[in-house]
Amino acid sequence: MAKSATPARSSAKRRAKPPTPVRGAKKVADVAKSVGDDGGPNLPTPGPVAKKVAKVAAKKAAKTMLRKTVEMGAGAVRRAADRASEVSRNAYEAGTSKLVPIQLSIDVAVPIHVAWEEWRTWGCLPEGVHRIVDVERDGDSLVGHTAGPREVDWEAEIKDEREDESFAWLSVEGTDVAGLATFHQLSERLTRIELDLDVVPTNPTEAMAMALHVAHRRAEADLRRFKAHVEFISPDAYQDNGSGHGNGNGNGHSGGRRGKRQE
Repeated sequence: MAKSATPARSSAKRRAKPPTPVRGAKKVADVAKSVGDDGGPNLPTPGPVAKKVAKVAAKKAAKTMLRKTVEMGAGAVRRAADRASEVSRNAYEAGTSKLVPIQLSIDVAVPIHVAWEEWRTWGCLPEGVHRIVDVERDGDSLVGHTAGPREVDWEAEIKDEREDESFAWLSVEGTDVAGLATFHQLSERLTRIELDLDVVPTNPTEAMAMALHVAHRRAEADLRRFKAHVEFISPDAYQDNGSGHGNGNGNGHSGGRRGKRQE
């Protein structure tokens, strides 16, 4: 067999043959050069102008976020105030358009003339929404003020006054209430007091108290205070002389004048 004219290369020479350059190797080498000794990218350091621009942009973004937050909070408060105003307005309209008088009664274990006299001189009047205290009489007028931290001056006219039977008043300042208290003898030492209050709310708060029956419960509490006050009086302080009190006239009312203490 004829030998080839090209001499065969030894395996050592074949191993020493430089490798064929790989496509993209130059890019890899460039990236490797850009890596510093610490293994991180050798990026350019931002200058003072770039830092100032970034700082201004951050401040603008913070101000924008703060303004939007404030606007959202103000909008929520405004919507809540509008809802509260609407609820109060509806309650006020309901309270003024559908007025229901407050009607209560209570039995006190004293003679009718004692209940009548103590009612006139008690110094308090129940009006449901408010409790009138420090009441003083000036002719046919009553003056006082409402109880509570926001007290206001109060004045009323006495519209009707029948001894041992009824006491009616109409407020002209501080409140808008027409009240009537009637006294009914149940026995010699048991009297029923019936209270009728026609309340006209003067503001949304009073209308809410009427709509939620808060005024009704306040008037009932005032009647219970009067009951405790009058029943605390010793029976020895109001002995009847038998001249008229203690004998009913058949319709639940006493027919005589207030009795005097026995000498």
